Amino acid sequence: MLAACGPRLDENAQLAKDYLKEQGYSIRSYEGRYSYIIEREQLIHKPDSSIWAVQTVEPDAYIGKEITQERFIVKNHPLSKIYGPQKSFSYKVSVSVFMYNGKIIGGISSPVGNGVGGSPYSLDGKTAEEVLKGDYAEWIKPWNEKYGY
Repeated sequence: MLAACGPRLDENAQLAKDYLKEQGYSIRSYEGRYSYIIEREQLIHKPDSSIWAVQTVEPDAYIGKEITQERFIVKNHPLSKIYGPQKSFSYKVSVSVFMYNGKIIGGISSPVGNGVGGSPYSLDGKTAEEVLKGDYAEWIKPWNEKYGY
């Protein structure tokens, strides 16, 4: 694991870190990078469908392409207000900034720790229903028709 404030962050990681700081988050640590190629058939299975439900971009332009996630643990995130009062478990807020060709295209956030689980939130802590401005169950039907095979 690389230190969040150390000089060893590459250009992508530094761009993601700077973006998170601009959003008002304090960086606790850099958790590394995860890269993968988006495959059409994956988009109808969780967690991929849940992840794309909290994005403001469609995945079409990225199918067959490599997406990089730069992962951080942050403070001052909206999820801190939701999960902060809980004393029954220890938690942190993890964010993954999605990048393609050196540009930020989205991301997710989630609380991590004992007793925490569930669907991802948007990068700024919104639920799928908030991002979609509607019901996830209604959204998933045409999504599966579009990306199903």
